[in-house]
Amino acid sequence: MPRRYAAPEGQVIQAFTFALDPTPDQAVQIARFFGARRKAFNWTLDQIRGDLEHFRETGESGTPPSFYSLRKRWNAEKGTVCVNADTGETWWIEVSKEVFADGVKGAVDGYWRWQKSRSGQIKGRRVGFPRFKKRGKDRDRFSFTTGTMRLEADRRHLTLPVLGTMRTHENTRRIERLIALDRAKILGVTVSRQGDRIIAAVRVAVARPQQADVAQPDSTVGVDVGVRRLATVATTNEVIGELANPNALEHRLKELRRLQRQRCRRTRGSRQYQTTATKITRLHSEVAYVRQHNIHVFTTALAKTHGVIVVEGLDAASLLQQKGLPGARSRRRGLSDAAMGEIRRQLRYKCPWYGSRLIEADRYFPSSKTCHACGHVQDIGWSEYWTCDECSSSHQRDDNAAINLARWASLGSVGAPVKRGAEHQTESHSAAGEDTRKGSPTPVGPNNSVRSAA
Repeated sequence: MPRRYAAPEGQVIQAFTFALDPTPDQAVQIARFFGARRKAFNWTLDQIRGDLEHFRETGESGTPPSFYSLRKRWNAEKGTVCVNADTGETWWIEVSKEVFADGVKGAVDGYWRWQKSRSGQIKGRRVGFPRFKKRGKDRDRFSFTTGTMRLEADRRHLTLPVLGTMRTHENTRRIERLIALDRAKILGVTVSRQGDRIIAAVRVAVARPQQADVAQPDSTVGVDVGVRRLATVATTNEVIGELANPNALEHRLKELRRLQRQRCRRTRGSRQYQTTATKITRLHSEVAYVRQHNIHVFTTALAKTHGVIVVEGLDAASLLQQKGLPGARSRRRGLSDAAMGEIRRQLRYKCPWYGSRLIEADRYFPSSKTCHACGHVQDIGWSEYWTCDECSSSHQRDDNAAINLARWASLGSVGAPVKRGAEHQTESHSAAGEDTRKGSPTPVGPNNSVRSAA
């Protein structure tokens, strides 16, 4: 397997996303690139399956699948694979080689993630064998890592291999000025379809200031996430902030149901069916943008303000699997709409950017049902307000949990590391942190993130 790129000392890998406004010809070319990547992915997966079947039948072990060997096989056979069935013409010359390479790499990475999951090298739920991709089911995307990748000086255009120069909806000054000052370098560009928009994610290595720039470096806060309130911020003594849940999906649920009923009455594949489906896709995109914007603004302000931030090691994926409870379906929808795990994910990489420190409390720490006045632990069920049986103190569930989390930073911890889900094989990021098995919650390595366990 090739070595993954590591950012130089003093730099971090960051992605800047821009919505593109391609011309009609460029839009057709982008759609063709999406299909070309699927073609290369499916061909590579078929080759891997064939090699596995040959091994099962004969017992002869060949060369393990690798990106370089399979890309070489693809280049040797693409003249016969990429042929138009109607005209008999080969079409691979019209597509960038990077698109095919991205498809081959995706299939190989999926195979090795499956192998590592089988052997227990990846934590979390078992990863299945990769499946063939189908148009309409696959998330359309492709990546460039070589060739002409340039942000134009007018700050409104992006140039990519074969596709040429395309206009961007947003101004690109936030990254173009960094490149002009030699503080950033473009590593790659991923073009994908999100809803009815074409998005370009420009991956760059950015030089960030190494000195801490936190407004209150001595401040320690706990952050409790939930559905009633998206987040509650508290010090060791009092609540200092709240983030209301925007309920982005709930506010559009009536409109979504109307559109889905309308689509059911259409004939599949008709023009009206596609029009309604586009409206549904656009609605889901708008909901996601509202949710994303609220969380980004909150986490950025949090990382810039407080020196130490404590969050709970919540297993959001397991919460979505609960069944048999009253209103379980609507409860799962509310949990998904809140995106409670997103706050912690963003804080993991934003805290090192601004000089703050992130501590993740143990998943089983009873922050909600522990009285912050006397330390008594009692069962409170789903109650929002409860009274301590020992000291008769009245508590609000989220406020009490946030105060207890803030106090976690001063506690020692001994035990197993926090259990996490399946680890995706992407570039390692300095904000991901490391597991701490023993000792007090102190910074680990060069990053500012700590996962604690009790």
